Formats: sequence, structure tokens, C-alpha cells
Amino acid sequence: MKLKHNLDISNYVVNETYISYGLTDDTTFKGVKYSKTDTSFKSKIFSLIPKECQQYFSMSVMEINWTIPPHTDSDITATINCYVKTGNCTTHFYKLKPEIAEPKTPLWKPATQTTGRMFSLDDLDEVDKFDANPGEIYLLNVSQPHSVRRPPNVIYVDRVAICLQSKKFNFNETIKLLEATGNL
Repeated sequence: MKLKHNLDISNYVVNETYISYGLTDDTTFKGVKYSKTDTSFKSKIFSLIPKECQQYFSMSVMEINWTIPPHTDSDITATINCYVKTGNCTTHFYKLKPEIAEPKTPLWKPATQTTGRMFSLDDLDEVDKFDANPGEIYLLNVSQPHSVRRPPNVIYVDRVAICLQSKKFNFNETIKLLEATGNL
């Protein structure tokens, strides 16, 4: 869900990585990393949500360099992504096919994955997708299966977003918070 306003984040610092999901091929990591971050835009980013709720959100930088298969996020119930670089990737959202009672077990599960899970595309129907542009801000329902696909014939991508993530507020509750601040 795209927010009303854009935020061009021109400077940020990537600090220590606190979690990553992906595979290492030889010496190259392929996947997504979340790191602590500092930015002069911190107060603007946090102002997306009401002040009394800001303590329930954490800010990080998400860096993606590869296709991210269908999954739900671990421990996070809602994410607001402020896109810095998009790598011309597309974010896809899915639902389970009606005839699927229980999704197939994925071929692999990252050791760092907790409450989230991976999905086989065979079990899913696409319900939505979007191509973000730098500066755009999206609220994502990360409890719904989603993926990030890189453009055809592109090996590595450079996709970066500053994220506000909540373990307390779900997608629908975060919609209300964004409406309260006039961002939806």
C-alpha cells in the first residue's frame, strides 16, 4: 500500500548486520540483510506514525542483492519501507491456492527464520504486485506471502530500503496509525 508522500533519503549509514536470510555461493552472499542504521532522516521516518506508538517500531536498513523467494517475515507483523534504491525489482504478493490445505514444505529453510516460512510458487496465486521507485514509501503486509523478483537477465541487484518494523502492530493496525498522521 503506497503512502501519500515520498521521502528521498540521500544519506544513511549501514552499521552491524543483525540478521540475514539467503545463501552463500562460494564467498558471495545472495539474499537480504537487515542492519542497524543511522540517518539524518530518522525523525522524518518516525513521524510517519504517531509519537505515542513510535516505541513499538524499530528502524533498520534492508539490503537485497538477489531474488527473494515467496515467504512470510519472521517476528515482524508490519513493515513500512522507504525505498532508497529499487534495483528495478518487483514485489509480488500471494495467497494460498484454494485447493491447498497445507503448503508444501520448502526445499530449504534459512537457519535464521523463526515465525516466518518459505512457500513454493506451486501453492500460490499472485494477488498483487508493485514496482517501487526511489523515494516512495510502502506499507507491506509481511504476514502475507510475498517475494522480490529481479529483472530478467540481471544477476545481482542493488535494492535498499530504510524500514520501520513492528512486532506489536499488524498491517491493519498500522493502516490506522498512518491514517492518523495523514500519510494514507
